[in-house]
Order: sequence, then C-alpha cells, then structure tokens
Amino acid sequence: MKTRLRSIIERVVTYGLIAIAIGGLVYFLGSVNRQQRESIANKNQELVNLNKKLEDSQAEFAKRRQQVADITSQLRDKRQEVKDKFEKLLESAANYTMFIEQVQRKARALDIHIQDSTYKPPAPVAGAGSSYLEFKFDLRIHGVYNKLKQFLWEIENSLGRLVKISQIEIIPPLSDPQGNMSMKLTLSTFFLP
Repeated sequence: MKTRLRSIIERVVTYGLIAIAIGGLVYFLGSVNRQQRESIANKNQELVNLNKKLEDSQAEFAKRRQQVADITSQLRDKRQEVKDKFEKLLESAANYTMFIEQVQRKARALDIHIQDSTYKPPAPVAGAGSSYLEFKFDLRIHGVYNKLKQFLWEIENSLGRLVKISQIEIIPPLSDPQGNMSMKLTLSTFFLP
C-alpha cells in the first residue's frame, strides 16, 4: 500500500508540476504575446504617423515647388520687362554721334569748355554677347567747380539714356586764378547693334 500511495503521490506531484509548468508557460506566452501585440500596435501607430508626415511633406514639397516655379516665372517676366525697357532707351549704334552732340550741347549750356575728346565706335560689351554695344567717350573739360559738378550730374541723369561716368581724373592744379579746374572723363553708354 505504501508503494501504491507513493506512486499516487508521485503522480499527483508530477501532474501538479506539469500543470504548474503548463500554467507558467501559458502565462509567459500570454504575457509575451500581449507585449508583442502592444509593441506591434505602437509600431503600426508610428508607421501611420510617419506615413502622414510623409504625405504632408510631399504636399508641402509640391507647394514649395509650385512657389519656386511661380517665382521663376515672375523673375523671367521681370527680366524681360527690364530688358525691354532698357532696349527702348537705346538707339541704333549708327546714332552714336548724336550722343556726342548731346554732351557737347550740355557743356556749352553750362559754360564748360571741352578741351579735347576722343572716342572709338561702339564695340560689343564683354559678357553681353552681341546684344549690346558700349560706346566710350573720353574728354578733357575745363570750367568752374559748381558748373563741372552740375555737368557731371546732368550727364548721368538728364540725357534720357543710361550714361555712366566710368572714369574721372582731376588734373592739377585744383584751381587756377580764375577759379576753374580741369578734369578727364570717360563716359560710357550703350547702343543696339
């Protein structure tokens, strides 16, 4: 009977240990499974958020691309507008002598004496291809300081064309006994070929 009782107790203990092991295994698997499901759910939510951010970023990128295209178009139009306005102010290169006459009339009107002048016919502008021709007019002038100052201002601002004084040099002495001074100038303007 002891053997039988012992056998029953061993079986009960063995079955109990097996049941505890199976219960522990089921609990462990359930716990791991629940954690994995939560982790998968979190990862799925992150994936949804990332996809939303990607869609938003693509929409924003498309919007920015359209803005860049619009600005590029506006710049192209403005460039063309400025070029057209600039070219409307320009004359044909055949009329460059009229510019010389304008400068001479302006000098006479202000009682400025042109001592000598040199020029070369209009030549292509560096970097502008054959679109524009630059005309440089060198002259040496003599007159009262205030009149010279007014002459320089009027040359750049009142001839109805783009004229720049690209070089200026004051010739000593700064003033003679009559209060006159001398300067060397290089005037530049542009023409169409």
